[in-house]
Amino acid sequence: MKKYTLLPLLLALSLLTGCGSLLERSYTAVTPHTQFSDESKNDAILRAETYQGLVSALLYLVEQGEETGTVRLYQYGSVTGTAASDVDQACLEVTQEDPLGAYAVDYIKYDVTQTSSYYQVEVKLAYTVDPEELSQVISVTGSTAVEQELRALLPDQPEKVVFRISYFTQEDSAETLRQAVQEAYQAQPRPLPPLLGVEVKLYPDSGQQRVAEILLTWQAREHQTVEDFLGNLKN
Repeated sequence: MKKYTLLPLLLALSLLTGCGSLLERSYTAVTPHTQFSDESKNDAILRAETYQGLVSALLYLVEQGEETGTVRLYQYGSVTGTAASDVDQACLEVTQEDPLGAYAVDYIKYDVTQTSSYYQVEVKLAYTVDPEELSQVISVTGSTAVEQELRALLPDQPEKVVFRISYFTQEDSAETLRQAVQEAYQAQPRPLPPLLGVEVKLYPDSGQQRVAEILLTWQAREHQTVEDFLGNLKN
């Protein structure tokens, strides 16, 4: 599975630790800074001082395909009443509203502990796709860029292509993207095997930032018609 080319979130959050509640999937993403803590740059400890910083730290872990991580909340003021409830809300936001989280994350489990200087949040992330595929997600600005990307990709006959679309308008839809696939297919300079099926899934269900998972079904080469075979020989 393709965990697409990802837009990395800037580093500017230290660490927390966690273990506690399961969340079901989904989100829409924005990125303040994320920074590794000076205390442990090699252990993926992140630092945050605000709720949005906490969300960004979790998104950073998702983008990197991390299955565990630590976030430390320093001088932290809760927006929901307690640090634990903020973490719970942030996990829901990441898994339900952020496009990449909605596409790739099954749930986040966390545990929050308090020290004299900070809250430590330990998180464990479970994915619905292979985390390594996240690096293959293709980021584009606007759905119109999808066709151009597909023109270059279709000769390899991929079975799945995932796009992270940063500007998805009200006119855009799964049908818009299916049409982009057909246009990219028809624009190929060399004949390709017949494209038998195109399925488009969007994450989340609404929003100006979406992940589009495009699943392609190709006719096997051994089942090509004589005309297709001769056309391929000429080229």
